Amino acid sequence: MILALMAITAMALHAVELDTLQIQHVDGNGRTQQGILICNKAIANDLREIFAELYKAKYPIERIRPISEYDNDDERSMRANNTSCYCYRVVEGSTKLSKHAQGLAIDINPLYNPCVRRKKDGTLLIQPATGKPYVDRTKSFKYKITTQDLCYRLFMQHGFRWGGAWRSLKDYQHFEK
Repeated sequence: MILALMAITAMALHAVELDTLQIQHVDGNGRTQQGILICNKAIANDLREIFAELYKAKYPIERIRPISEYDNDDERSMRANNTSCYCYRVVEGSTKLSKHAQGLAIDINPLYNPCVRRKKDGTLLIQPATGKPYVDRTKSFKYKITTQDLCYRLFMQHGFRWGGAWRSLKDYQHFEK
């Protein structure tokens, strides 16, 4: 009985209420596109407001599609520069569920804003692997998120944290609540 109660409690802690948002955005060619974003209901209104402001400013976002359109393969989605939120996965190298698995994190234009981590042997792990040309943040290129960027400022105003400010790794695409 106690084990069953513990199992039910653990399941309840991991229950996530998701919402599906229709997001208008401007692609890199200046054309209006309709995207689909799956997120936790707790951040849905924040994302609606942020993306409405980004759209109004014609901020370029290449595509916004559910990760399921990439067979739930995060690397494939990132290589396609796909902005997405919900993706059921653990934090790499751990058994802890990621903020993406809770629908509380979003990756914006991930190809151009890669996640970069130095491994113990000194080599760099770059995700997506094709994002290597965009690791040098002193270079100028489209879709780059910086602290001066409208995307960054809007997410900060809504109480998100940016992975590009982390010390242990740099996840330039990542915003979480």
